[in-house]
Amino acid sequence: MSEDVTFRFGLPYARDRLYLASSADEFDEEEPYSVWYTLFLDDPIRPWAHDVMPWRAAASCRFVPLHPGEDWSLVALSDEGDVHFNYGPSERTEKIPGAGLWSDDAVGWGYMQDIRQIGEHLYACGGAGQVYRRLGADRWSHMDQGLRQDVAVTERLLPLAIAGPTEDAIYLAGSMSSVGYPPKLHFWNGESWRELPLPESAARLTNMCVESATRIWLCGANGTLLLGNADDGFVDLSTPEDNQLFSSLCLYRGIVFLASNLGLYAYDPQDAAAGIRRVTTGLSPELEDTSTIASVDDTLWSIGAKDIVRYDGTAWQRIDHPDNPPIGSARSVP
Repeated sequence: MSEDVTFRFGLPYARDRLYLASSADEFDEEEPYSVWYTLFLDDPIRPWAHDVMPWRAAASCRFVPLHPGEDWSLVALSDEGDVHFNYGPSERTEKIPGAGLWSDDAVGWGYMQDIRQIGEHLYACGGAGQVYRRLGADRWSHMDQGLRQDVAVTERLLPLAIAGPTEDAIYLAGSMSSVGYPPKLHFWNGESWRELPLPESAARLTNMCVESATRIWLCGANGTLLLGNADDGFVDLSTPEDNQLFSSLCLYRGIVFLASNLGLYAYDPQDAAAGIRRVTTGLSPELEDTSTIASVDDTLWSIGAKDIVRYDGTAWQRIDHPDNPPIGSARSVP
């Protein structure tokens, strides 16, 4: 690669490994094209590798089969429902039947948005209330009875995130497509879906983090940060002064870190009075926007449109990308 790229999101899967979805700046953002980079920070000779996919990146996760002898994979999801398993000899691509808008088999429900492993299965969600469970290779089953809408419906349920502590306790977070994008949260109890009430102050939900069965964290627009569960309900931990668009959140050493369009923020449950505060890294320049925040192996990763930053518990490190100018400097023009 030799052209500038914009990072869409990242999946750290070890303290020195990162799976990174991007789009090429030379193409329109609607172009069905994405570049998936893998960073091996511990390899001084060839730290970066990449694959080009003929579709737009939607989400990624790590899949670890629970049966002995099966390979784990890095999983990439396209907005049309392509699912690519990328690791070792098991590299392959599947298609979720009916998903997407423009693929040959698309029914018209809408784009896919998220994929995660819950229990021993992969789950994926998308527009009009689509929810799928992968039962095996090329076996994707609907589990959205009572949620999935007819393609003719104009005000659509727009799930953006799916997660849960077990396969009979799954949360689906997002919004409606109507004016203001009112937030929506649904819960699967192993038999059926039900909608959960939310605080009046909550705005469009974008992502979630499962701390435990009783502590589910949700984030979203207008500084929304919620904590709770299906049985006890959710409380809003934000204030009227918080107006960030939180797109991602994770727990790191007991602190909730939040990625936003205004930079990196944090909330300490042990110091609730401090509220949601801006994180200062000491890097120059400071983080101006983040789309993904994630922790693995006691390491925190922040991904922005052009910025990759890593924190090992002691120091913040900015990582340059080979296809972009270093942050804080300009590319020379011959």
